[in-house]
Amino acid sequence: MPKRTPEKAPARPRVRVQSSPSGAASEDSNVQKLRRENEALRKELAGVLANALENEKIWRHFAAIERILFRTRELDRLIEELLREIKGRFGTGLLVLFLSHPEALERLFENGPAASREIDPKAWISPLDGQSAHGLFGAALKPVLFSTGKNGCPLPRSVGLSESGTNLCSGVLIPVKIGDVLFGALLLASPDPGRYDPEDGTDLLEQLGVNIALSMDNCLTYEKVRDLTVKDNLTGLFNFFQIHSVLEKEFKKARLSGCALSVLVVDLNFVQNWDEFESGMEVLKHAARLLEDILPKENCFMGRYGSDEFLIILPGVPEEEAREVSPYISSTMRRSPYREGNTAILITTVIGVGALNERATTAQDLVDAACAELCALKLRHAPSGE
Repeated sequence: MPKRTPEKAPARPRVRVQSSPSGAASEDSNVQKLRRENEALRKELAGVLANALENEKIWRHFAAIERILFRTRELDRLIEELLREIKGRFGTGLLVLFLSHPEALERLFENGPAASREIDPKAWISPLDGQSAHGLFGAALKPVLFSTGKNGCPLPRSVGLSESGTNLCSGVLIPVKIGDVLFGALLLASPDPGRYDPEDGTDLLEQLGVNIALSMDNCLTYEKVRDLTVKDNLTGLFNFFQIHSVLEKEFKKARLSGCALSVLVVDLNFVQNWDEFESGMEVLKHAARLLEDILPKENCFMGRYGSDEFLIILPGVPEEEAREVSPYISSTMRRSPYREGNTAILITTVIGVGALNERATTAQDLVDAACAELCALKLRHAPSGE
């Protein structure tokens, strides 16, 4: 059978669709909208990246500051290096560390918290009483960002910054604290009202304040321990190095304030039977206790200067009064021998006096003058056995 040829399907007619004017306009509108959204996203992403770079820069600044905080053990050096580093890295118009912690005030303001002290141009440390320090932050003890154009300056007039000569238009107050213990406050301020914004975050600033407080506490603890280790093990008085350190400080204070300052070098002589008495250590301890009983600790400093010599520092005591003290010490020592069993060890003294005068340019000059007088007295009394 012949094969049937399949019938072809009829071709479909082509339909031409024309877009309406309103549809084209809608498509163009959507494209424009997408472009605007993309541009906005690009700008937002650029802003996020810029903020991230700025935050990384700030974080690096804080990391550098922390390296200073935890490598320094002396409080005064810590404060100076800290303020210089913050000023150099953040370019503040004014930088002030207010201190309210009693021990920090005692260490940094030995002559009393009378006035602020400039560490560097536009960088100060300033004493502040505890009540005023807490009043800066309230109960929350959180950083306070301020701008005169938005929320005003929180610093009361009682906080004197007239010495700085800086017009405060914006800034941040950071509590320097450990928990609820407030050491003070750190002020970073600028004459630019837009430099610090009250709406900015404060987490890093708060952590900076905590780290500063921890470092200050470490320094104070270290200095306390150091003070405990500068005592003479035998007598309990200051050892040679510490009594000289105290003398240096008292000498500077006396020169600045114009007050008197005298020193006594006390040399002990024992009259004893060495065949029955093995060591003079107990006599030295006995003599140190006598000196502490004779002279009030509040008004003088005493230290072991040599094997059987003591150095006594008398702040505020002129030479004439110091010479009146010497015979009293000698007579008290002689009347109070060291007793061991049936043995009484008589203690005699030779005392040299040195005093601050126009010829004394260093603290050692006072000790040298006292030692020179002491040697002269020993030579004078040598024939009599003194």
